[in-house]
Amino acid sequence: MVLKLSAILVAVTLSLGSLSVAQAKAGDEALLGSPKSGASLRPLDQVWELAIDQVEQEQAIAILRKAVKLNPNLSIAHEILAQTSFDPAERVSEQRKAFATQTHATPAERTIVNWFQHAADHKLILAITDMNEVLQQYPHERWVVYLAVRWLTSQTQYERAAAIYENSAMSDFPGLLNNAAYTYAAMRKFDRAFALMEKYSAALPNNANPQDSYAEMLHMAGRFDEAIEHYKAALILNPEFYSSQLGIADTYSLAGDQLRARREYEAAFRKFSLPPLDRILWKTREATTYVRDEDFKNADRAFQEIATYAHARRMGQVEAETYRQMALYQIHPERSFVFLSKAENALREGNNMMKAEVQQELAQILRARVELAVRTHRPGMADVTLAKLSRLSDKSDDKLIETAHHGAAGAVLFSRHAYKQAVLHLEEDVNNPFSLELLALAYRKVGDTNDANSTDETLASMNDPTLEQALIVPAFRKCLQNPSCTGKIKNASFHN
Repeated sequence: MVLKLSAILVAVTLSLGSLSVAQAKAGDEALLGSPKSGASLRPLDQVWELAIDQVEQEQAIAILRKAVKLNPNLSIAHEILAQTSFDPAERVSEQRKAFATQTHATPAERTIVNWFQHAADHKLILAITDMNEVLQQYPHERWVVYLAVRWLTSQTQYERAAAIYENSAMSDFPGLLNNAAYTYAAMRKFDRAFALMEKYSAALPNNANPQDSYAEMLHMAGRFDEAIEHYKAALILNPEFYSSQLGIADTYSLAGDQLRARREYEAAFRKFSLPPLDRILWKTREATTYVRDEDFKNADRAFQEIATYAHARRMGQVEAETYRQMALYQIHPERSFVFLSKAENALREGNNMMKAEVQQELAQILRARVELAVRTHRPGMADVTLAKLSRLSDKSDDKLIETAHHGAAGAVLFSRHAYKQAVLHLEEDVNNPFSLELLALAYRKVGDTNDANSTDETLASMNDPTLEQALIVPAFRKCLQNPSCTGKIKNASFHN
């Protein structure tokens, strides 16, 4: 019998938990400093300090590029460059080089490379198995813990990521404090996140990133004024730390001041030259301010510029994601279908994408098609598309794809008044505002007022600068404040 991803993650958590700290530490060696790796890996200490502790990735990437140029057979350095780079093409090529040169690495280093190769190939059971193996051997090796927590968090496996961090008993590395704090913030355990931020700030009092990270978690918690204070503190420490300037813009956008947010975004774009992926990230957030203002003409212009930029640089997943987002806010459904087709075409071109990225983005496009079919009362299309998404989910063991399927299935069942069945699916997608909105309504339909009120609170408190949040949360908050509101969100979302 094939174990599902969640079962394997439970297994590793239990097995790691059974090791005492003393036992684990006794077996730990310097994974990335073995005789086989030799002195060539000493630059990785610099990379850790720059990329992980201080989040100065561009400097770290330059060191990694130099290291692999001097020693092209340095497999683990190729791997870390693949995980660190801002360039999708470089990520793909460095992953291939890491895999091609793994015979020159130690057994543990080969396991790490295989872990990420399997993840890139969307063979997630094998990836988890590799991760478990290296974690059991090196539960206190900083790179192993960092990579595991980071990867699991990207897979929305927050509980597992937190368990691995806690089992590591590592509090001496500032970067791990930051890494774990983001995991707790994603779980909305802000007290734990802020406690780690205090330690991170104390460990690096003259560095900008602790202030920047603290600020981001504060705006996630809805503490906007405090967030801006910390972003400004980061810029005092390092005026070139561009993410803090852009973080100020994010915060104004979440607080509802879109004009001020756009001024802050534009000021940052004029002042700083950003790596392509970072530029796209914040250009997308700038474009989202127009959606918040219901200025869909300017939103189309801004998002199209991003898609064109991504296409010119052969960034297929970004181009597909951008067109999919354009589909989400269209008032006229036929335009949504056009943009979803463009998204699928970008995926088919397959430029600089790993298989995992293709499958995950395809799941999101299929979900959007299902919800669009529900919105336009096309049950046949909804069923056919949901069946495709269900097959993709069954084959993948991918949490991101699984939650996309649950969200889509919940939307279909809700539209057919099968509220109890809808609840079972929507409860598996509680990080998505679309699903949370429906879940609150479904709870009320089945008479579960307590869970409905709790879901209302969760949805109303979401402060992530995403398009989905922009489409649902601000209108939902207004609805909660209006006793005559029926819970119907009056905006361009699929649930109109």
